[in-house]
Amino acid sequence: MLTTSKEMMRQAYAGGYAVPAVNTQGGTYDIIRAICMAAEEERSPVILAHYVSTGAYSGHDWFYETARWMAEKVSVPVAIHLDHGDSFARCMEMLKIGFTSIMFDGSALPVEENAARTEEVAGVCRAFGVPLEAEIGELARLDDQGRQIGSSNVADPKVVERYLSLCKPDSLAIGIGNAHGFYKGPVDIHVEVLEQCRKFTDIPFVLHGCTGMDKGLVKRAIKSGVAKINFGTQVRCAYIGYLKKGLEEGKDEGHAWRLSSYAASCLKEDIRDIIHLAGSGGKA
Repeated sequence: MLTTSKEMMRQAYAGGYAVPAVNTQGGTYDIIRAICMAAEEERSPVILAHYVSTGAYSGHDWFYETARWMAEKVSVPVAIHLDHGDSFARCMEMLKIGFTSIMFDGSALPVEENAARTEEVAGVCRAFGVPLEAEIGELARLDDQGRQIGSSNVADPKVVERYLSLCKPDSLAIGIGNAHGFYKGPVDIHVEVLEQCRKFTDIPFVLHGCTGMDKGLVKRAIKSGVAKINFGTQVRCAYIGYLKKGLEEGKDEGHAWRLSSYAASCLKEDIRDIIHLAGSGGKA
């Protein structure tokens, strides 16, 4: 069933678990189906996430309509989320389409400007009853070899406190050395930043860049009040791998739907693992 992310994250924060948010590659039906079917079977709330760049092929409205249709086929709570909205206009576009969860990412901006723009978006979202996620401490990106692209900021708790005195998002992603992409080798993740920030706020936190992150660190972050964990790279790469394997093994039998069914079935088991890591099974 289609809902906003606000109540599911509030319950997750209170219950000491997190809601999985999985990027769907612009509305890829196989991925959306795998996520929703795994959530239904595990009785877990779930968030279907969308990057602007992945909507280039099929369109943002296609993602929304596919996600909404699938959400209505299951009985567990499903939210449709814009990840890393880069402007007020972009966030408003997705809100108009019907997204039930919005993120504005002003983390590359000075703290005062980030807060001002966050609050501008938050004000409109509140009027429509849609929760807003914000970010402070810009995340790096990793290439396929695990090499860092761009900066990775570990947020200063004092700056986070200042930021939250200037704006009121519904949830907050805080940079702790995490990055989007595949981690290769040891990762310097500073969960203690979340623990320090928890001393002055009860806002639910969000953990980005979970692909390949040590499971112990993820669980420690959840204990620090992370109520939403994001997965993207791991899922899209696994999906492509299952398509390749299906073709190699002749699972398609000359039919595209058979190949899709095979890939979605395999991917569903990966989503189960993410749900188990989040601790959200049985919470819907």
